[in-house]
Amino acid sequence: MKRIFCLKYFKALMMCLLLPLILGSCGFKPMYGQFSDGKTDLRDVMANIRVADITEEGRPSRIGQVIRNNLLDRLTPFGETASADFMLNVTFLIEEHGYGIRQDESVTLQNLKLVAAFQLEEVATSKVVLDSAARGLVTYDLAQSDYSNMIARNAALKRLSEEVSNQMATRIGAYFSKTTAKK
Repeated sequence: MKRIFCLKYFKALMMCLLLPLILGSCGFKPMYGQFSDGKTDLRDVMANIRVADITEEGRPSRIGQVIRNNLLDRLTPFGETASADFMLNVTFLIEEHGYGIRQDESVTLQNLKLVAAFQLEEVATSKVVLDSAARGLVTYDLAQSDYSNMIARNAALKRLSEEVSNQMATRIGAYFSKTTAKK
Protein backbone atom coordinates (compact mmCIF):
# COMPACT_ATOMS: atom_id res chain seq x y z
CA MET A 1 0.00 0.00 0.00
CA LYS A 2 2.82 2.37 0.90
CA ARG A 3 4.60 1.56 -2.35
CA ILE A 4 1.52 2.45 -4.46
CA PHE A 5 1.19 5.72 -2.54
CA CYS A 6 4.84 6.65 -3.27
CA LEU A 7 4.51 5.64 -6.91
CA LYS A 8 1.46 7.88 -7.27
CA TYR A 9 3.36 10.92 -5.95
CA PHE A 10 6.38 10.09 -8.09
CA LYS A 11 4.22 10.15 -11.25
CA ALA A 12 2.67 13.45 -10.22
CA LEU A 13 6.10 14.96 -9.54
CA MET A 14 7.41 13.81 -12.90
CA MET A 15 4.40 15.35 -14.68
CA CYS A 16 4.97 18.65 -12.90
CA LEU A 17 8.61 18.66 -13.96
CA LEU A 18 8.05 17.55 -17.55
CA LEU A 19 5.01 19.69 -18.37
CA PRO A 20 6.92 23.03 -18.55
CA LEU A 21 9.54 21.42 -20.79
CA ILE A 22 6.91 20.02 -23.13
CA LEU A 23 5.00 23.32 -23.31
CA GLY A 24 8.20 25.31 -23.81
CA SER A 25 9.31 23.12 -26.69
CA CYS A 26 6.07 23.69 -28.62
CA GLY A 27 6.39 27.48 -28.46
CA PHE A 28 3.86 28.09 -25.69
CA LYS A 29 4.30 31.48 -24.07
CA PRO A 30 2.06 32.88 -21.32
CA MET A 31 0.10 35.89 -22.55
CA TYR A 32 0.62 38.02 -19.46
CA GLY A 33 4.31 37.27 -18.96
CA GLN A 34 7.20 39.48 -19.97
CA PHE A 35 7.88 39.97 -23.64
CA SER A 36 11.04 38.70 -25.22
CA ASP A 37 12.85 42.01 -24.70
CA GLY A 38 12.65 41.41 -20.94
CA LYS A 39 11.64 45.01 -20.26
CA THR A 40 7.97 45.45 -21.09
CA ASP A 41 5.11 43.57 -19.59
CA LEU A 42 1.67 43.11 -21.17
CA ARG A 43 0.03 44.58 -18.06
CA ASP A 44 2.04 47.79 -18.56
CA VAL A 45 1.01 48.03 -22.21
CA MET A 46 -2.66 47.37 -21.45
CA ALA A 47 -2.60 49.92 -18.62
CA ASN A 48 -2.15 52.59 -21.32
CA ILE A 49 -5.68 52.02 -22.63
CA ARG A 50 -8.43 54.50 -21.83
CA VAL A 51 -11.93 53.05 -21.96
CA ALA A 52 -14.42 55.57 -23.35
CA ASP A 53 -17.84 55.95 -21.78
CA ILE A 54 -20.21 53.32 -23.14
CA THR A 55 -23.64 54.64 -24.00
CA GLU A 56 -26.78 53.10 -25.39
CA GLU A 57 -28.21 55.15 -28.26
CA GLY A 58 -26.34 58.22 -27.04
CA ARG A 59 -27.59 57.98 -23.45
CA PRO A 60 -25.80 56.57 -20.43
CA SER A 61 -27.07 53.14 -19.43
CA ARG A 62 -26.50 50.83 -16.51
CA ILE A 63 -25.31 47.91 -18.63
CA GLY A 64 -22.83 50.20 -20.43
CA GLN A 65 -21.49 51.29 -17.06
CA VAL A 66 -21.15 47.66 -15.91
CA ILE A 67 -19.30 46.70 -19.11
CA ARG A 68 -16.97 49.68 -18.73
CA ASN A 69 -16.25 48.88 -15.07
CA ASN A 70 -15.52 45.23 -15.94
CA LEU A 71 -13.15 46.36 -18.69
CA LEU A 72 -11.38 48.76 -16.33
CA ASP A 73 -10.93 45.94 -13.82
CA ARG A 74 -9.34 43.73 -16.46
CA LEU A 75 -7.30 46.25 -18.44
CA THR A 76 -6.20 48.77 -15.81
CA PRO A 77 -6.54 47.10 -12.39
CA PHE A 78 -4.31 49.73 -10.74
CA GLY A 79 -6.27 52.70 -12.11
CA GLU A 80 -6.40 54.61 -15.35
CA THR A 81 -3.37 56.57 -16.48
CA ALA A 82 -3.52 60.30 -17.10
CA SER A 83 -2.08 59.99 -20.61
CA ALA A 84 -3.24 56.95 -22.51
CA ASP A 85 -1.70 55.68 -25.75
CA PHE A 86 -4.87 53.88 -26.85
CA MET A 87 -8.62 54.54 -26.67
CA LEU A 88 -11.16 51.71 -26.51
CA ASN A 89 -14.56 52.54 -27.98
CA VAL A 90 -17.38 50.08 -27.34
CA THR A 91 -20.95 49.90 -28.64
CA PHE A 92 -23.36 47.17 -27.69
CA LEU A 93 -26.67 45.64 -28.65
CA ILE A 94 -28.99 43.54 -26.47
CA GLU A 95 -31.37 41.07 -28.10
CA GLU A 96 -34.12 39.21 -26.24
CA HIS A 97 -36.08 36.25 -27.53
CA GLY A 98 -38.61 34.13 -25.69
CA TYR A 99 -39.12 30.46 -26.32
CA GLY A 100 -40.28 27.36 -24.49
CA ILE A 101 -43.92 28.17 -25.24
CA ARG A 102 -46.63 26.39 -23.24
CA GLN A 103 -50.05 25.35 -24.48
CA ASP A 104 -51.53 28.63 -23.24
CA GLU A 105 -48.94 30.45 -25.43
CA SER A 106 -46.99 31.84 -22.49
CA VAL A 107 -43.20 31.97 -22.72
CA THR A 108 -41.19 29.98 -20.16
CA LEU A 109 -37.60 30.72 -21.19
CA GLN A 110 -35.88 33.91 -22.26
CA ASN A 111 -32.70 34.17 -24.34
CA LEU A 112 -30.61 37.26 -23.71
CA LYS A 113 -27.84 38.01 -26.19
CA LEU A 114 -25.26 40.75 -25.80
CA VAL A 115 -23.11 41.77 -28.77
CA ALA A 116 -20.39 44.35 -28.12
CA ALA A 117 -18.44 45.81 -31.02
CA PHE A 118 -15.19 47.44 -30.02
CA GLN A 119 -12.42 49.41 -31.66
CA LEU A 120 -8.99 50.08 -30.23
CA GLU A 121 -7.40 53.17 -31.69
CA GLU A 122 -4.09 54.91 -31.20
CA VAL A 123 -4.61 58.29 -29.57
CA ALA A 124 -1.71 59.97 -31.40
CA THR A 125 -2.74 58.97 -34.93
CA SER A 126 -6.47 58.12 -34.49
CA LYS A 127 -5.71 54.92 -36.40
CA VAL A 128 -7.88 51.91 -35.54
CA VAL A 129 -5.50 49.05 -34.72
CA LEU A 130 -8.08 46.48 -33.63
CA ASP A 131 -11.70 46.16 -34.71
CA SER A 132 -13.61 43.20 -33.32
CA ALA A 133 -16.76 42.05 -31.54
CA ALA A 134 -17.56 39.97 -28.50
CA ARG A 135 -20.73 37.99 -27.95
CA GLY A 136 -22.48 36.32 -25.07
CA LEU A 137 -25.72 34.39 -24.66
CA VAL A 138 -27.61 33.55 -21.48
CA THR A 139 -30.90 31.75 -21.00
CA TYR A 140 -33.02 32.15 -17.89
CA ASP A 141 -36.39 30.85 -16.71
CA LEU A 142 -39.39 33.13 -16.55
CA ALA A 143 -41.53 32.95 -13.44
CA GLN A 144 -45.03 34.19 -12.65
CA SER A 145 -43.64 37.13 -10.70
CA ASP A 146 -42.54 40.25 -12.56
CA TYR A 147 -40.07 41.06 -9.79
CA SER A 148 -38.43 37.62 -10.10
CA ASN A 149 -38.16 38.08 -13.85
CA MET A 150 -36.54 41.50 -13.40
CA ILE A 151 -34.00 40.08 -10.93
CA ALA A 152 -33.25 37.14 -13.26
CA ARG A 153 -32.81 39.51 -16.23
CA ASN A 154 -30.46 41.80 -14.28
CA ALA A 155 -28.38 38.82 -13.11
CA ALA A 156 -28.22 37.53 -16.69
CA LEU A 157 -27.09 40.95 -17.95
CA LYS A 158 -24.38 41.06 -15.29
CA ARG A 159 -23.09 37.62 -16.33
CA LEU A 160 -23.18 38.65 -19.97
CA SER A 161 -21.24 41.85 -19.31
CA GLU A 162 -18.55 39.87 -17.45
CA GLU A 163 -18.30 37.32 -20.27
CA VAL A 164 -18.12 39.97 -23.00
CA SER A 165 -15.57 42.02 -21.03
CA ASN A 166 -13.39 38.92 -20.61
CA GLN A 167 -13.55 38.25 -24.34
CA MET A 168 -12.59 41.84 -25.18
CA ALA A 169 -9.69 41.90 -22.69
CA THR A 170 -8.42 38.57 -24.00
CA ARG A 171 -8.53 39.72 -27.63
CA ILE A 172 -6.80 42.99 -26.78
CA GLY A 173 -4.17 41.08 -24.81
CA ALA A 174 -3.63 38.67 -27.70
CA TYR A 175 -3.28 41.60 -30.11
CA PHE A 176 -0.64 43.32 -27.97
CA SER A 177 1.11 40.04 -27.27
CA LYS A 178 1.38 39.37 -30.99
CA THR A 179 2.34 42.88 -32.09
CA THR A 180 4.82 43.58 -29.31
CA ALA A 181 6.53 40.22 -29.83
CA LYS A 182 7.12 41.17 -33.51
CA LYS A 183 8.92 44.40 -32.60
